[in-house]
Amino acid sequence: MADHRYVDADGHVVEHPTAIADHAPSAWRDRVWHVETEADGSEWVVLDGHREPANVYTASAAAGFSDDEKARAFRGELRFSEIPPGAFEAKARLAALDSDGIDRSVLYPTAMLAIHEIEDVEFSSVLCRAYNDWLEDLCADGEGRLYSAAVVPQRNIEAAAAEVRRTAKLPHTVAAFLRPNPTADWKPFSDPVYDPLWRAFSDTGLALGFHPALFGDIPGAATGLRIKKLDFDTAWNRGELDLRPPLPGVSIGHNNHFFVQALSNPFDMMTTIAFMLAGGVCSRFPDLRMVFLESNGGWIAPWLERLDHHAKEFAFDVPWLDELPSETFKRHCWISFDPDESALAFTASSPLVGADRIVWASDYPHPDAKFPGTTRELDQATALLSAAQRAAIAGSNTRALYGLDV
Repeated sequence: MADHRYVDADGHVVEHPTAIADHAPSAWRDRVWHVETEADGSEWVVLDGHREPANVYTASAAAGFSDDEKARAFRGELRFSEIPPGAFEAKARLAALDSDGIDRSVLYPTAMLAIHEIEDVEFSSVLCRAYNDWLEDLCADGEGRLYSAAVVPQRNIEAAAAEVRRTAKLPHTVAAFLRPNPTADWKPFSDPVYDPLWRAFSDTGLALGFHPALFGDIPGAATGLRIKKLDFDTAWNRGELDLRPPLPGVSIGHNNHFFVQALSNPFDMMTTIAFMLAGGVCSRFPDLRMVFLESNGGWIAPWLERLDHHAKEFAFDVPWLDELPSETFKRHCWISFDPDESALAFTASSPLVGADRIVWASDYPHPDAKFPGTTRELDQATALLSAAQRAAIAGSNTRALYGLDV
């Protein structure tokens, strides 16, 4: 597939140790995310007066590490300063893209995936703005190959909408991300309370990236299904692994990764899809473009089939619908697959989804990323598809989703 242009719909950065604070107003710089190094060489992540050992953050950039190196990173034995520079420097990131034959990448956060844990709206807004401006500068050094997905203070709808409108004016920002969690007192996303946010995305043309985070801090499956705290005999619960919060001073909200991520990510995304497609949101905001990320994709065809079935059988419960949820999906939505998913080719051939609604994600530099080798896996997963389908999945769909050719 050397003739195809691979575009990564969901890469990540690790937050820079000092540059985010440089983009904050002077009165806030001591509170904004940064790393401090003490005289004894110890490194500390600092946020809003809280300090956490920085070593464990190295695990978030362990793509390409050996199994032993990953284990050492999760035990906090590698220093933050040992993070590969491709995690937060443009030129090194371009070299990482080249090693996998990737043309362009849209960058989502790591620690700032948990921005919604911060209840102080003013501080959260300042932190979002500083992070977004730093990432914009990083992308500006990316030779036209790096793009930003902004973070917004999702707990406050008006503040989040304002940051969507501000970042939409930045030349390298093509999306803003939300967690698929109803932050307004458990009200579903179809509730009009969220309309200022959907209006901001619709008015600006910025793509809306729903990206999960495996924390039990805001409404969602981890809390609702009571799986965020499990009394299992594990290395984590025995204190043999020191998995720190993604933001200093904020509880991680759960005590297991396996069940929270395996269940919450797709469950929260399924719920979000149901309310966005069948709750009338897209009828009110016909210009919305949405992508559902990092929850796998093999379930999307049977999920849409189920939603369509219920829309027909219980039409009296959704009288506002003027089309089937799957039809709305094919006009407004894309879904991301991991490059090695066995259901990718099946979904590309499904009339409910189709190859033109599938994008792929590297997840680089996170520890579960296949690096190098992501595009090779994608080639294998799409081998039975037509050349046009493969080209669409490799790059043109992601360009359409994010408007990269505009």
